[in-house]
Amino acid sequence: MLNVGSRLLLLGALLATPLPARAYSCAVSPAKDSIIIKTDNPSNSPVTCKVDCTFKAADGPVKLSCAQEIPAGAKGWYVCLRPTGGKALEFVEGQENCK
Repeated sequence: MLNVGSRLLLLGALLATPLPARAYSCAVSPAKDSIIIKTDNPSNSPVTCKVDCTFKAADGPVKLSCAQEIPAGAKGWYVCLRPTGGKALEFVEGQENCK
């Protein structure tokens, strides 16, 4: 069993670490004219999330990063919406960091 001091240190360490990744998505709109980045926040408090997405295009990779505060309990929250510039894009990879 941990003593009070050890518990406080453990709690402090847990609070200082970033929250685990949420359920994010990086997608091209059905009309293929926009990139849509969405995420969820299952926690009971707002968090700020940064989502990085990479897409493949004929002329090379297209990278997009967006950040926003996501309200508590949000599902499918739009982090950002950006035009494709007429490029045909295919999702390659992404990552999310929420704090």
